[in-house]
Amino acid sequence: MSNTWVPTLGGSRRRLPVMAAPPAQIPDFRVRVNGTGLPQQARADIRAVIVEEDLDALSMFSMEMHNWDDEKLQVSWSDSTLFAIGNQVEVWLGYAGDLQKVMVAEITGLEPAFTLDQPPVLTVRGYDLRHRLARDRKTRGFSMIKDSTIAAQVAREAGLLAQVKDTGENLAFVAQSNQTDWEFLRQRAGQLGYEVYVRDKTLYFQPPGYAAQASARLALGEDISEFTPRLSSLGLQSQVAVRGWDVKQKQAIVGSAAIGQESAMGKTSGPKAARSAWGKTSTSIVDQPVRTRGEADQIARGQFNELALGYVQGTADGPGNPQLHAGMVVHIDGAGKTFSGAYYVTSVTHTLSQATGYRTSFSVERNAT
Repeated sequence: MSNTWVPTLGGSRRRLPVMAAPPAQIPDFRVRVNGTGLPQQARADIRAVIVEEDLDALSMFSMEMHNWDDEKLQVSWSDSTLFAIGNQVEVWLGYAGDLQKVMVAEITGLEPAFTLDQPPVLTVRGYDLRHRLARDRKTRGFSMIKDSTIAAQVAREAGLLAQVKDTGENLAFVAQSNQTDWEFLRQRAGQLGYEVYVRDKTLYFQPPGYAAQASARLALGEDISEFTPRLSSLGLQSQVAVRGWDVKQKQAIVGSAAIGQESAMGKTSGPKAARSAWGKTSTSIVDQPVRTRGEADQIARGQFNELALGYVQGTADGPGNPQLHAGMVVHIDGAGKTFSGAYYVTSVTHTLSQATGYRTSFSVERNAT
């Protein structure tokens, strides 16, 4: 009964029939704007709430609302300061008596729709606080500094807290060349095999957490209604090498990562399975400027682990689950020996609407079976 539509959504004039269900299974939501709950009429006019959380892109929310005042015979919410650009929004989803905060965001846009045969509708849209990093292009340099220190500095400049994993290597010079802070941090994180994302008001700059213990156990037929994994050995390598040149010493700099260094999420890692089937393979990265062996090794490990995580990828859909977040590990049961096990969640979409009730879909990947 987890798909039952919350009876208070949409107001009395748009209320749909509700099937009998235990109170804890009735989908519910809460939206707070600048720390204050919505007025009763605004809440009643909401027709759908969608939250899309992604490790690789700006996460966003959208709310579709009835946008007409029947008494004043004029548009309502598109002219209201309640949804002014820049207002901070908290979205809570779940079931009656059990709501979880799924996103903190800021309103960035309003999209009204006016048609002849339907009442006006408004979509309120906003992004997580990563959008602050994507607004201004900068050209600047950083000298004798770690990538993790750079990430913490950029977070502070955007008014964010920072949780970073020490990258260890001091870099002689790093250039941000006509890039937004988001593009720049994504580039630096990508070289190291790190992730950069914002949750609530904290920026995270760290390796993927796929080696962590599973935070939730999900069973096919209960917690998941559809699961479509895909296994592919294409692109997997036995070894990744990063090659550079030491100008002062006039000698090559070579860093590497190979099978055995990955934290496998199952018995047999993808690179190991590919080597057993096709033989040993390797790839070299020569377009990344490196100045020390340690820096080269760090980049090689990051790239090797990123390739390995693409071994098994999949999508899943099921009843609404507000505890699912991108960046967590889940254990999926009921998919056989090969495809059951731990998966790293890379994106999550929560949809609460009159048409579907409350549903959660998500994307996953793992480096082993």
